[in-house]
Amino acid sequence: MNKPKFIQLDFDLFVDLFLYATRHADEDDLQYKRIAAGVRKKIEAMMRHELYSLYKSGCSEEVRSKARSEYLDAIGLLDSFKWSDSQDANISHMPYNSDFTSSE
Repeated sequence: MNKPKFIQLDFDLFVDLFLYATRHADEDDLQYKRIAAGVRKKIEAMMRHELYSLYKSGCSEEVRSKARSEYLDAIGLLDSFKWSDSQDANISHMPYNSDFTSSE
């Protein structure tokens, strides 16, 4: 199977191409549906990337925290797997305690 080739486009050109395609297409057209689905997927990926960037390098803790929460929601991470803002992601594991081993 051949690997698809990718190119990079200026964001404004990307938007213009999509808007042009959507204005001149029939919504029942299979090619239009494929283009719309591909563009939707790309825009969602771009939004996730922007949120991740803000999460890592936002100008304040509040901005980073909000971006982190929105990013985790965007990728579909369940709430039960998320660290709360008060938890430290660098918590070390408890040291080994021999009291918890079974004695046979």
